[in-house]
Amino acid sequence: MTKPQYSGPWRRIRREILLRDDHVCQIRGYGCTRVATEVDHILPVGMGGEWFDKDNLRGSCRNCNLARNTKARTTGSRTW
Repeated sequence: MTKPQYSGPWRRIRREILLRDDHVCQIRGYGCTRVATEVDHILPVGMGGEWFDKDNLRGSCRNCNLARNTKARTTGSRTW
């Protein structure tokens, strides 16, 4: 089931972020594919980050986003 925050304006904002970042992963962690297909919240929403703030969003590949989500849950890290 999709979170309600990912409907409505999210689709437009997600598309804008991927275009802004030229579909290039901005995280570039271990196993990075370099092709951004997802959008990452730099400061997770659960730690005070804003859902739709473009300054809190960046393009990421699936591998980096999944790895980042695991790390960010405990540290709120903006970088690796």
